[in-house]
Amino acid sequence: MTHAQSPARAYFLRFLAAIAALHLSAIGLYHWLDVAHMTDRRQRWFAWSWMAVTVGVVFAGLQRLKRARRGR
Repeated sequence: MTHAQSPARAYFLRFLAAIAALHLSAIGLYHWLDVAHMTDRRQRWFAWSWMAVTVGVVFAGLQRLKRARRGR
């Protein structure tokens, strides 16, 4: 099995795509909701929510990548 075909590499590429999709969605939502013109409290809520979802996606992705590297 070549390195390019390994399950770990496939998980890593999916992980990168998930993070990119998350950020593209959040940026689109930011502009669609016009967060820049919201109150400071709502802007903070949006930013903290975005960070929380990002942390969750990163944590789940790294766990899957770790399992793939171990061969499970």
